[in-house]
Parts: sequence; structure tokens; C-alpha cells
Amino acid sequence: MTRFELDKLDSGRLVINQAFRQLFQEQGWTDFATIWSQTADAAVAKKLRTDRITLRFSLNDQGEQRHFYIKRHGRSSWKEYLKPLLRLTWPILGARNEWNAILAFHTIGLPTMTPVAFGESGAQSFLITESLENCRKLSELRFDATSPSQAAMRARFVRQIAQLTRKMHGAGIHHQDFYLGHLLQSQPHPDRIYIIDLGRVRKHQTLSKRWIIKDLAQLDFSADATPFEQVRFLRDYLERPLTTDDRRLMARIQSKKAAIARHSRKNRL
Repeated sequence: MTRFELDKLDSGRLVINQAFRQLFQEQGWTDFATIWSQTADAAVAKKLRTDRITLRFSLNDQGEQRHFYIKRHGRSSWKEYLKPLLRLTWPILGARNEWNAILAFHTIGLPTMTPVAFGESGAQSFLITESLENCRKLSELRFDATSPSQAAMRARFVRQIAQLTRKMHGAGIHHQDFYLGHLLQSQPHPDRIYIIDLGRVRKHQTLSKRWIIKDLAQLDFSADATPFEQVRFLRDYLERPLTTDDRRLMARIQSKKAAIARHSRKNRL
């Protein structure tokens, strides 16, 4: 469990993790407008929509280069407002939701990105996190099915991911983009797995089966798991032996997984 000391600057438009305040002050980055303008030409790391772009930049900290990501949000189109409303959910726009999600993850002890700064001014907002260096996506891992040691490693991953997922859902949190590509393994510490890309995370007093099934189906879709691994994951997730009553849950996960596959084929994702 980690809680961060946060400082508000620029009349509340900028929030900085105290651990990074001095570094930002040395750059003259003490207000929203300066950070927005100074990071505009950083290297593009990800751009899925015109109103949202993720950039990577580095800062010199007493002779050491430290690497960061800034996710910049501009004014969203009407489509981004209407699409969730048609699905009877409230739109998630701007960087604030992900900032709050990162803080919530640390509070309950779920490994994720380190929050550095959050800024919001009008329709523009940004989120800065420290780069998770020397990590790789779980979706990029390849295992030799004939190797006993690699089979044991894959089984360990199944158990770890099940435990992380149970902890997340147990706190009333669901991810909404819970694919293996959003889980990172630390290379220096192979047993450490980070959950990233929390932009659509939602927290509820009581998490409904609908959202649980969506997360589990997304994970299953991206994992290419064997039937045995699917059973083992669900057993570890539920922390008990499976019963005949769990068949309906498994069927709903598979049905949602099939819907995700159809959507992916239709949109060439």
C-alpha cells in the first residue's frame, strides 16, 4: 500500500507528486501552461485518437536521465460523449480518471505506474507517469510447450494474474481494457507484474458480474489460454475448487470472448 504526498500549484490546475517537485522546479515546470507547451514536441509513443496522444520525454536529475510519459487530452468529439451514453454508461474523458485510478491502485497495493503529475485547464488535461523501464508486455512472451521449466513459468503467470485480478475486482475496480498487452513483467524482477493503461478504469461500491465478465473475457481473448489454463485461472481467481454452478460463469465469459473476437475482426483490431 502506497500513499503519495501531493502538492497543488497554479491555482489547482497542476498537481505534483512531492517526490518530483524539485525536479520539475529545476525545469521551471510549475504551472499547467509551461508543461503543456514544453512537452508538445516530445517523441510520440502512442496516438489512437486526435484528441489523445502519449509522448515520451526525459529529464536530467543530478546527472541521471529519468524517463517519463505524458498522456495529453484535448477536447473530445461528440462521438466520445454519445457512444458511452448509448451503452448506458457515463463518458470517461480527460486525464483525471486515470490519475485517480493510479492513486487507487497504489492505495490497495496493486502494482502500476508511478504518478508524477496531473494537470487540467479547460478542455485540456494531462497525466505524467514515470516510465517503467526494463519491462515487457505479457502479450509478447513466448513459451516452449515442451520445456518443463517454461511450462512452470507459464503456470506461475496464470496464478499471479488471477491473484491480481481478484484483488482488483475485490476492491470494486474493473479495468475495461484488461488485455495481456496492458500487463507488464519486470525484467529485473520477473515475478513483478504491473497493470497499466488505466484510462477507462471504474470503481464501484459493488462490482456487478457484467464488469467482471468483461475483464475476464478480455484477458482470456488476449491470452490464447488452453482449456486447462482457463480452468486453473478461474480456480485461482475464485480461490476455491470449481463446482458445477460455475459452468454458467464460464459460459458467459466464453460468450463475451466470442463477441470481442467478432468486434476485433469487424474493426480489424
